Amino acid sequence: MLEPTLAAEDAASLIFNLPGYRVTGAVLLPDGARHITVETTFPPGCPSCGVIASRVKERRCQRLRDIPVAGRVELLWDKRRWFCDEYLCERKSFCEATPQVPRRARSTRRLRQTVLDAVITSGRAVSETALAFGISWWLVQKVIGDAALRLPDVDLLAPRMLGIDEHRYRSVRFFQDPGTKAWTRYEPWMTAIVDLDTGQVLGIVDGRDHKGVGDWLFARPLEWRLGVQVVAIDPSAAFRKALRMWLPRTTVSVNLFHVTMLANDMLTAVRQGSVPAGPGLAGQGHGPGVGGPYVAARGQRESLRTPGRSRNNSAPCCRPAPSRPQLRRRLPWPTSWNAPRCPRQAGSTGPCAAGGPRSKSLSLPELQRPR
Repeated sequence: MLEPTLAAEDAASLIFNLPGYRVTGAVLLPDGARHITVETTFPPGCPSCGVIASRVKERRCQRLRDIPVAGRVELLWDKRRWFCDEYLCERKSFCEATPQVPRRARSTRRLRQTVLDAVITSGRAVSETALAFGISWWLVQKVIGDAALRLPDVDLLAPRMLGIDEHRYRSVRFFQDPGTKAWTRYEPWMTAIVDLDTGQVLGIVDGRDHKGVGDWLFARPLEWRLGVQVVAIDPSAAFRKALRMWLPRTTVSVNLFHVTMLANDMLTAVRQGSVPAGPGLAGQGHGPGVGGPYVAARGQRESLRTPGRSRNNSAPCCRPAPSRPQLRRRLPWPTSWNAPRCPRQAGSTGPCAAGGPRSKSLSLPELQRPR
């Protein structure tokens, strides 16, 4: 019985699985890595005339960056230069190029795609991805930048959740007007709009004001805007204005980092405002304690050293507590509770004794009372 015989792919090339290449050699290095030598099986066509070449002019070895395959791999490409046999072609010779390694490329396409999936899909940091694949931070950043430039047709997508955030892509620059000799400060900000479900960049607009984001949303079809359910932003009035104009029915979500930071700032401001700093109240420009940080709360004094504990105990925390009208002018909500008073203060205006109890700080439930 006659059967057609075909060239079977060797086991090494099948395991290495680099499309368009076959493994010609492998060497185990002392550090455990492997040198893998490959050559292409792609037909060598001339990039100018397209004629398939048959004569090799020269060979040279090119080092490529590739993904780890059962450990660290150093990939070497036995690259050939071919003669172009078409006498009418101006290109007399050319080097090999494949879909996996295009011309002037130094890394395989599957490495770039794997790195992009690690950052976009898995949400890994750029530095962590570079360390895991043994490549530079700049290469990973370039892959992400190239992918961002290839923006899809946004109008054909149907995103449910959007993320809007600004980004300063370079340092502050100063430009001088040739006529007036006046210097102008320029901050290169841009705003990125992404799909939170897939991580795909949908658009990049110049600046960080409501006009750029609003114009981008206005250019989208009405069905596209009605399909957006949630938009995540930072506490930006400009972004909120653009969403109020073009996505009025969409739920706006503020990220947890900025909410926590604003809550901590408000808590610090209330604490500093409720502790007198001298003859007047804190924040009114009176007394030696104006502008200083709030004294350590309960539970933090134990970790202070001797000098810090002495300064903390001698802080003017036991002066007369502010009255209710003074607190009402300082706090953004009406107060119906009594101002805390030091238990050792019995008509005295001096500081507490060293190590004595201090005036208690405001509790969190009291700070969360509605207006």
